[in-house]
Amino acid sequence: MKSKYFALGACALALTACDMLGGPKQVTIGPNSTDEQKFAYMLGAQFGGQNFTMIPRQVGAELYEDEVVQGIYDNIKAEKDTTFKMQVPADSMQAVGARFSAKARERMEKMKPDSAAIANINGDHLKMQAYMDSMSKAMPVESAPVPTKAPVTLGENASDNQKFSYMIGVQFGAQFQSIGKQFNTEFDADYFVLGVRESAAKVRDTTKALTLPEDSLKAVGERFNEKMKVIREEAIKKQQEEQKKLEAEVAELKGETLANGMPAKINFKVKATGISTKAENLEAYAGKPLLMFYFSATCGHCAHAAPQLVEIAKEFNPKGLTSVAIASGGNNKSGIRRFSDDAKFEGAFDVLWDESRQFGELYSDGYVPKVYLVNPDGSYKLYAAFEREKEDLKKEIAELLNGKPVEWKVEAPAVDTAATQPAKVDTPAVSQPAPAKAEAKPAAAPAAK
Repeated sequence: MKSKYFALGACALALTACDMLGGPKQVTIGPNSTDEQKFAYMLGAQFGGQNFTMIPRQVGAELYEDEVVQGIYDNIKAEKDTTFKMQVPADSMQAVGARFSAKARERMEKMKPDSAAIANINGDHLKMQAYMDSMSKAMPVESAPVPTKAPVTLGENASDNQKFSYMIGVQFGAQFQSIGKQFNTEFDADYFVLGVRESAAKVRDTTKALTLPEDSLKAVGERFNEKMKVIREEAIKKQQEEQKKLEAEVAELKGETLANGMPAKINFKVKATGISTKAENLEAYAGKPLLMFYFSATCGHCAHAAPQLVEIAKEFNPKGLTSVAIASGGNNKSGIRRFSDDAKFEGAFDVLWDESRQFGELYSDGYVPKVYLVNPDGSYKLYAAFEREKEDLKKEIAELLNGKPVEWKVEAPAVDTAATQPAKVDTPAVSQPAPAKAEAKPAAAPAAK
């Protein structure tokens, strides 16, 4: 579809779909369908139209429609049932994705203009775009079988094309599942799949038309854009109210402060939700030599630091150290448990969740990971750069267990005397998830608040 009725990147895509555990329903779309059904259908038509057109040109093979649809449904089922296993494991999908990326690069190399074409293009962007488009259309594309619209089982002998199509469907499902939570609506995946299938058929045969006309899709997209504006305004207002409430709560917990403004001691009355153990606060850890690890389940740096901290905990816990890992407030229980399992926290760290966000507001600057070594009286040292300070941490744990309290020498932050105007405070924006991509690693990652 040429028209973009809804800015997919403008809203985070997340949902819980229809009753997938009972299998897909046979659905139809029409003027009397609900807006939610039309919107799900519209998304499917966009996803299908764009990807069934562009991906074959890029990789040289048509997508297998039935495998794409199976990937959509399997992804949604996996979100509903954590025991459900995908037909193609994650590592296999990653490998097949890499192979098709290599194919796409090879085709791109073949499409590069020669010297005569470059001279003719003469730096004109539109001419270059037209040249690349014509070249991609002219290159051979392997045909996919005619879809049967039957469920698909991928066995050991499934082809790379089948696995790749399934992977694309899994990605479709993941993107579709990211819509409903922002709209506070459970969109029906069967209407999404209907849109995918109809748009795929239209790509194969341009004489075919979508059941819903373009003006109808445009209208429903505009209505949902307006809904998103209202939802964002409400979310910002709620966020601001919650922040004021949180600041009032932690003001009573802060106590004396250090030169940098942080509390001088860990207040063990701070709320914390137990994940691996029963807990409502930190009081069970008061009066003990304590190692604390503040992390986010979505933070790559935290995932890298966790096994190293597990080794330290296993070394010193038998000697009298207590170790607790606290997930930042923006995480959820399932994500925390997956992170804990991967890090092998069991037997080394108790795992808690800063659900109230009190700990993060008091003891973190919004970035993770953070490591704290705490004296029995609650005074502590923060290791903000764990990778560089790991050996210092181990040395100071040993000293603490031998009776020498850890000391954090904190300097007051420098004051910019040249500043004459107060800093502008921007209205916080509603957070938006972004597609995963390789990027340079900063010293720390923002915590999921």
